[in-house]
Amino acid sequence: MMLLGVASIVLFLLLRRIDWPELMRSFLQGGRYWPLLIVPYGITSYFWALSWRFLLVSSVGRPSLRRLFFMRLAGESLNQLTPTASLGGEPFKAACLHSGGVAWQEAAASLVIHKALMVISLVLYIFISFALIPVTLPGISHRLALFSCLGTLLLTVFGLAFVIVQRRSPCTSMLKVLHKFGVCPAALAAKKAQLASLDAFLAAFYREHPGAGLMSLFFFLLGWLVHALEVCLIFWLLGHPIGFGTALCLDALSQLVAGLGFMIPASLGVQDGGNILLALGFNLGSTLGAGFSILRRFREVFWLLLGLLVAAREK
Repeated sequence: MMLLGVASIVLFLLLRRIDWPELMRSFLQGGRYWPLLIVPYGITSYFWALSWRFLLVSSVGRPSLRRLFFMRLAGESLNQLTPTASLGGEPFKAACLHSGGVAWQEAAASLVIHKALMVISLVLYIFISFALIPVTLPGISHRLALFSCLGTLLLTVFGLAFVIVQRRSPCTSMLKVLHKFGVCPAALAAKKAQLASLDAFLAAFYREHPGAGLMSLFFFLLGWLVHALEVCLIFWLLGHPIGFGTALCLDALSQLVAGLGFMIPASLGVQDGGNILLALGFNLGSTLGAGFSILRRFREVFWLLLGLLVAAREK
């Protein structure tokens, strides 16, 4: 709530600088093409569902790619709309897989590994943007560059730590820590054997299926690159086309900013204020930054509502 309050104040101050009449003219100019906004994220979600499918190494109960697409869509809607640090939809995904015949160890392990690969792919995506910044944005401010470097460093440490922990019996280690401090729930302690089997499955995946992990990472990264095409489309709709390199840099740093608000449902305030600040840093102006954020929210609303409908149907 504190983060949401601070983000809302910053967003309010930024919105006072917007040229709303000019923004409305931009919206009206490209309004008939707005439905195109849902296409890039649909392709991105397809690649990310395919990335998840590579982690389901057993053919027993493995759902079709189409079902994985909608299953992931529903889970991500729950992730973004609940104050659970972007984890609220993971149990839903695991339950859907298990009800379809996938062993619960494999279902849970695939989600844990997929979350780690998401962080690693995002780090690689941001590094690509850093390589492009000297060419696409030679005049970028030093403060923005410093903030981006620090944020990426933090994300890198988190991603590497997440992968390392997965290979060192994280579940049983957690139980030992909880027992040591005397706060281990009895229901959790009773599942010690099941949690140990999950640890064994995680360790075995990294040891026996490195190729599947690399393919999953590749399609995750491919999804991010399509994500950047959405930025190109948004600024084209606003009547201010930008190159793919600039769009990729803006999108990568936008994801970095949104990641800082992972505790807030849909990163409200943080993502929107960050988009405006990034647009200023990219010399695009606050008005275009606000338009970029509004159109991206328009796309998010469509896919989030569709995901909630799928989740309701599954229930």
